[in-house]
Amino acid sequence: MQSGAIGADGVGRGLATIRGRLGALLLGTALPLLFGATAIGAWYWWNEGAAVGARAVAQAEAAVKGVDAEIESRRLILEAFAAGRGEMDAADLAGVDAAARQVARSVGAEIGVLDRGLGLLIDTAQPFGTPLGSTPAVAAGLWAVETGRARVSGGGPVGSAPVAPPTQPMLMVPVLREGRTTSVLSITLSPERLAAAAGTGPAVLFDSRWRPIATIAGGVADLPDWTVLAAAPRGTAQIGTSSLGDRVRFTVSNLAEAPDWRLVTWRRADFATSLAGRLLPWVALCLGLTVAVALLLRARAGRALSEPVLALQRHARTRADAAAGDAPAPPLPNLGPIREFAALGAALAAADTLAAATERRLRGLAEAGAIVLWRADPAGGWIEAAGWAGLTGQTAPAFRGDGWLNMLHPDDRAPTLAEWGRSLVARNAIGVEFRLRTAVDSADWRWVRATGVPIPDEAGQLIEWVGAIHDVADARGAGTARQVNDAQVRQTVAELRAVYDTVPVGLSLVDSALRFVNVNARFAAISGAPPESHIGRAPHEVMPEGLARPLEDAQRRVFATGRPELDVTCSGPAPGSALHIRHWLASCHPVKDANGKVTGVSAVMQDVTERVRAEQSRELLVTELNHRVKNTLATVQSLAAQSLRGQRGAQGGLGREFAGRLQALMRAHDLLADQGWQEVDLARVVRTGLAPSIEAGRAIRFGGSGRIQVTAGQSQSIILALHELATNAALHGALSQPGGEVEVAWSLGEDGIATLDWRESGGPAVAPPAAERRGFGMRLLERGLAHDLGPGATVRLHFPESGVTAEMRFRAGTAAAQPVEIAQPVAQPS
Repeated sequence: MQSGAIGADGVGRGLATIRGRLGALLLGTALPLLFGATAIGAWYWWNEGAAVGARAVAQAEAAVKGVDAEIESRRLILEAFAAGRGEMDAADLAGVDAAARQVARSVGAEIGVLDRGLGLLIDTAQPFGTPLGSTPAVAAGLWAVETGRARVSGGGPVGSAPVAPPTQPMLMVPVLREGRTTSVLSITLSPERLAAAAGTGPAVLFDSRWRPIATIAGGVADLPDWTVLAAAPRGTAQIGTSSLGDRVRFTVSNLAEAPDWRLVTWRRADFATSLAGRLLPWVALCLGLTVAVALLLRARAGRALSEPVLALQRHARTRADAAAGDAPAPPLPNLGPIREFAALGAALAAADTLAAATERRLRGLAEAGAIVLWRADPAGGWIEAAGWAGLTGQTAPAFRGDGWLNMLHPDDRAPTLAEWGRSLVARNAIGVEFRLRTAVDSADWRWVRATGVPIPDEAGQLIEWVGAIHDVADARGAGTARQVNDAQVRQTVAELRAVYDTVPVGLSLVDSALRFVNVNARFAAISGAPPESHIGRAPHEVMPEGLARPLEDAQRRVFATGRPELDVTCSGPAPGSALHIRHWLASCHPVKDANGKVTGVSAVMQDVTERVRAEQSRELLVTELNHRVKNTLATVQSLAAQSLRGQRGAQGGLGREFAGRLQALMRAHDLLADQGWQEVDLARVVRTGLAPSIEAGRAIRFGGSGRIQVTAGQSQSIILALHELATNAALHGALSQPGGEVEVAWSLGEDGIATLDWRESGGPAVAPPAAERRGFGMRLLERGLAHDLGPGATVRLHFPESGVTAEMRFRAGTAAAQPVEIAQPVAQPS
């Protein structure tokens, strides 16, 4: 300290001597010019500086309002979504996912739904059903859960920053039910939208760790170092030097919606350029002459001063870089022959020696396993850690930010992160114990205790955290650490077990030998045995065969392929005195280790008994209905045969026609019942309609192009129409004599219109029927068929001399609008 004071005094005396000599030379010539220029410049600077500062503050306020409005709109969207959905029921994740995706598409952002433990239930960036991990915004999620208030996470990879930037920023909004956080909603914040909301700039939006989130018309290099920005007062215009060496006027403002974020607006503050454009030419001339005289007079003295100062500047930067990387301090450069600088060099060398000795003592103490000194930013990200490299082997910058967590035991990371997050949110003293990987042996773990306290500034604003890591590997310390860790583990396991046992589905886990490792209460209720009796036993040893066999087969397939098996049907008797057969759907998923090897299979069993019974009841009802309809048609046919028995002439023909039509209707009904009254392929419909003629060996050819599906109503109408055409051809047309034949062809046009053609050839000459001879068959084809085939359908009958032709055009799969009345022939009394 004494040598440092001597060096500082020597530099002061040397600079005072140089200033005195330069002042004596310049006093007689430059003083009048400098006095006038200084007065005018001071007046201009005072007025112009106040105006520029006011404009800078107004610009910052407008930009802050824009960014706050953008974040507030996203928060209100999530709150509206939570209010509209009510409870985020895990049993209806598909409905919640569909609603979340609809909102995500409308706002152009990804939405996530998290449970209270920050486990991702829904992520609109992933397909529904994809296994999801934890959210990257852990600290913001913990804040939302603990405080019940919305919070933003860190920023995206834009430019350089004090620490490595995380993923895209997110807004975490808690869902409150009776004052308690039940789940958390997340939405991504687009840096482009935040930049657009801030206006035309220039501006830079930083997160709590001074990492850039969005830049507008500039970059981080146009601003002073983040340490200068962090120390600047909020809401007032300041002057500083950017990383590029330019002087800028900047304003640092906090956001209302994201209090930990800062918005920095800036403008260049080049006073010389601004003054030259506004002052009178003679003022510029006077300043130029003054500067020229001053430069000439101080050339030699300036050269003598600049070289040592530049050397000291380079030494300071090199020393700062070495300290940031835990490297040894560089040696002091040669400061030249000037006595004052030589004294300053000696003082600095003595200070370096003292600092190196102190650092060696600290590092020796830390590397001996006794203590590590660490410092973190307000958000908890590590900045410095003296002795950490010697203890763990992890050097800067790997441990900075949250990188130090990588050296913790995997079992201790979650409890440590949770305790760390709670302390950061509450701003209480940190105290947590965990195991660290040592630098000597990567397989060796050492119990340590990390403690830390928040450091506020004079205004109460948190500026950093400082703390230490103590070695507690002795017997007493290790026992205490184990007790604390065991308590944390027991609490975590209890919470997971509560959720595991209360979900409304059966859950189980088997090892590679297909033996149960764990089951929940619902799964035990399915098999009818206590949960503890399942452990170490195979499914077929404790479950009914109808459940165990398909479950074990699915589990073996998962082990063989590494892929999940979904919707495995299982049936078996339910536990109890009465025999009740119940049905389940099982889904088996692989459980993999860190190397991707399948070490177990988890199974989820859902009771679907009521759904299966409903489907069976529906099938039984349809079967009974089909049976009754067929019985009704058979009864009608029998009654018609009995009523028309003994009739002659036209009445006998009427009986045959009526019976034939009933049989065609019954064939149509059988086809549709077999198809479940769904759409039928047109080829099957044609084959069914012409079945009697084909079985009788009639010369009928049919075929077509395109797969045409027709509705139940269209199928029934086409079968009746083909029956009428075939009956007419057998009585009067091509099928009434040898050599005659019928061709039935169909096709599907590009416009979706199906065409079915009937062509007769080789029969007797045909003449169009007279109007009075158009009976029921003609009316069925021309009126009823066209209506039943659907809107826009047409049926055209032609009677060329070579044979009857019929063309049916309709849109496949279209039902008729409403039934149409077809005039029935009136039976004449005998």
